[in-house]
Amino acid sequence: MTTQQQHVDVSNQQVIKGLVIATALAVVLSVTVVLPAEYNKDFTGIGGLLGLTSLNSAPAGEDMEIKSDAAFILAGSEGEFASKTITIEIPEYEGVEVKALMQKDNGVSFSWRTDGLAVYMDMHGEKLDNPNEFESYKKATAIAADNGIFKAPFEGTHGWYWQNMSDSPVTVTVTVAGFYQSLKTKN
Repeated sequence: MTTQQQHVDVSNQQVIKGLVIATALAVVLSVTVVLPAEYNKDFTGIGGLLGLTSLNSAPAGEDMEIKSDAAFILAGSEGEFASKTITIEIPEYEGVEVKALMQKDNGVSFSWRTDGLAVYMDMHGEKLDNPNEFESYKKATAIAADNGIFKAPFEGTHGWYWQNMSDSPVTVTVTVAGFYQSLKTKN
């Protein structure tokens, strides 16, 4: 099988004509599309008709105030993002723990609530190399709900211990979303 090559003769005048048309098209598109969409400059009114000026109507960055002394801390995101909700019934005068295994500096958001009864709560963490010692982050003697964002100060398990102080069972529902390896319940 043989292929034939075709040769097309193009004169300098045709090349120049093509360049002039391409340049004119670029100028028209810049004035009617790019300037209205990117810079909110609509000299012809066509950008407004096409809805392009609304693309750049969001507040500019200079409207945002950032304080240099703000306590802004980023949490890590090592591993896969996970989200889980657990519902636990705690019998009268008993306690239950829910723990998330987390790497240092990873973060989660959490929300928990009871079915109405207040419980004793201790939010704490245990290092992997010394699970018999724990560090408390927050305690309450009578609380029915809590939520927040938590950043793990060390690698280990972090979570809650709830103690039912009443003579009726209490149900706790906890949702944890973020970067953790597992979420487990322990009686």
